[in-house]
Amino acid sequence: MARDGKRPVKQEPYVPANDSSEEEEREEDHKVPNGRRQSAADDIPTMTAADWKRKVDEEVEQTIPGALRLCLSNAKKQKHDLLKHTFEGVNATGNAVTLAKELSDKSQLDALENISKDFAHLHGQIGAYEAKVSALEQKLQGSQMPSSFDGALDVSSFRLPAKELAQHDYVKQFYAAAGIELEGDDDEVMVQENNSMRNNTCPITQMIMEEPMKNPACGHTYSRKGIESHLKLKQSCPIAGCRQRVENLERDVEMEVILSRKKRHGGRSFGGTNVDSDDDDDDDEAEHVVA
Repeated sequence: MARDGKRPVKQEPYVPANDSSEEEEREEDHKVPNGRRQSAADDIPTMTAADWKRKVDEEVEQTIPGALRLCLSNAKKQKHDLLKHTFEGVNATGNAVTLAKELSDKSQLDALENISKDFAHLHGQIGAYEAKVSALEQKLQGSQMPSSFDGALDVSSFRLPAKELAQHDYVKQFYAAAGIELEGDDDEVMVQENNSMRNNTCPITQMIMEEPMKNPACGHTYSRKGIESHLKLKQSCPIAGCRQRVENLERDVEMEVILSRKKRHGGRSFGGTNVDSDDDDDDDEAEHVVA
């Protein structure tokens, strides 16, 4: 018995924990039949070449529609740029026709007639190009992927039929500028007169248009700021008597050319003037979609 009267506590001898058995069990769990220790890579299923090809094809199919939509957006912008340059070329041709007429230069008039017809064919090509872009866009929206894109937007071989060519505005405008009378053309108006008669005042702001935007549904044109303010209140066309809705807007490139020329000439009303080919007024956005 201890001197302090307390009974001594019996201490059990220390025996270290036998962790070796538990470690062995864990190692057994991670072993594969051939005795090799299992790693995290063993949990990844093995893929054959066919599996990888299928996976790549699936990812490509998911990526292509988005890439094509971006391409189509750029194609629409290209269409507007082509139209603008076409209008500028037609107006420049009209100026040259007036000068050739004053000089009674028949050879020049013949050459300008061919140029006017070329512009008419180009205008038709742009229309065919736009139709192909729209058709491809509708297919993508319907999740229909074309089997091939070779020549999908190729319109290089497009030519207007002779009857349509003779009735095209650009050709009629040439004859009017050259003073050549054709049967049944009493109601035709020269392009310069058309341009000067087009109202360049925004119907909403009642100010000279800036960034003219056209409603394809009805053909009416407005300033971008004006129509965007109007659309916050209602979706209908602001022109009195027009029942069309404003669902999509696109650049009015013809009005852009008219405004650019009038601005260059101090806002004077005119018939034919030099063409301002400055592209500073170009808009980076080809099409404005109204929500």
